[in-house]
Amino acid sequence: MQNSDDLMDPAVQECPYGYYARLRAQAPVYRMPNTGFHLVTGFDVAREAIRQPDLFLSGVSPMALADDGIPQEIIDIYTSGGWLPLASCSTSDPPRHTRIRRFLEGLFTAERVRRATPMIDKVAAELIAGFGERTQVAFVQDFAHPLPMYVIADLIGVPRGDIARFKAWSDAIVEPFSLMVTRERRIECAKLVVEMQQYFAEMIAERRREPRDDMLTEAIQHRDTDGSAFDMQELITILTIDLLASGNETTTAAISSGMKLLLEDPAPIAAVRQNPRLLENLAEEILRLESPAQGMFRRCAASARLGDVELAEGELLSIRFGAANRDPGQFPDPDRIDLHRRKPGNHLAFGVGRHVCVGAALARQELISAFRALLDRLDDFRPAPDMPAPRYLPSFFGRNLDELHLCFSHRKV
Repeated sequence: MQNSDDLMDPAVQECPYGYYARLRAQAPVYRMPNTGFHLVTGFDVAREAIRQPDLFLSGVSPMALADDGIPQEIIDIYTSGGWLPLASCSTSDPPRHTRIRRFLEGLFTAERVRRATPMIDKVAAELIAGFGERTQVAFVQDFAHPLPMYVIADLIGVPRGDIARFKAWSDAIVEPFSLMVTRERRIECAKLVVEMQQYFAEMIAERRREPRDDMLTEAIQHRDTDGSAFDMQELITILTIDLLASGNETTTAAISSGMKLLLEDPAPIAAVRQNPRLLENLAEEILRLESPAQGMFRRCAASARLGDVELAEGELLSIRFGAANRDPGQFPDPDRIDLHRRKPGNHLAFGVGRHVCVGAALARQELISAFRALLDRLDDFRPAPDMPAPRYLPSFFGRNLDELHLCFSHRKV
């Protein structure tokens, strides 16, 4: 590899696909010299690792991988003012993973997503109506961020009037996972997360007094097969990380990147308008091309061989979904939207097997509802003139645009 190739470099993260392509060709399981992580970039080796969850474990905290680990000051902030976050469903292994996932799966069944779809469609339509007569918006701020936030907030039972506070809180949960923030920012994030925890602690107390038909009440009332309930630390983790942060940040990223892809290649817009059934394929291609979670960590439970590489017990892998999903051996002409791609959902953006994303059905529906509303109501999409070009926020984990300044015309509905 070239000396300038380093996935910890924000310039490489801005558009990592050339780097990924070189790795797939030269070393699909590649040890980063500066971190020791093994980047897994080929589709076949990525899928092989994911399908062996007892050998390649998920219980890796990205925050603990910072140079200074998790500083005691951050631990003290949580323990003195709130609750130290537990591992999320996606970063845990059995038995905790089994227990949490069993509950979460019940919240996101296909039937429940189907029942929620009219609400999702309504949120998308209301956000576009909120543009008024404007023909230019800050797309992330005005549409891509609020849509999944409103949806998950409605499902959890959070008042919409409180949503303005959730952007800063959600960012504070996600940013430390990027491995790209300073110690000072991680401390600031911990303080913000504790604010969020206290907010939910008050809501939990309220729901204990007055249960409602929402996910918050379900989490409180849930009982395992042995009759045990979630304790406060578990409830807070589920609400703040598994539901709220995981339930909006990645979908915001997909909607934002999806619009950027359509600005770069508008041909799919006409195709979807001519055949609306292709909208589902468009959603899958967006997820494949700009996987919101670019990678997830795994830890070797024992010595293993992956591809041509011998791995020792304890070594870390970063399975790069963003690389595997552009592998030409799996996806012909991998760098463009193909609405007629065979098996369009056969990508790894949501993982597979034990750790497949529990909210995948909801995320897919949010993407479909978002782009159906956008393509039905707006037209002539183009970058806003004299505005900064969209850039991706530095992150080893995610794929989030800072902003996308968008111009358009209104269609008659």
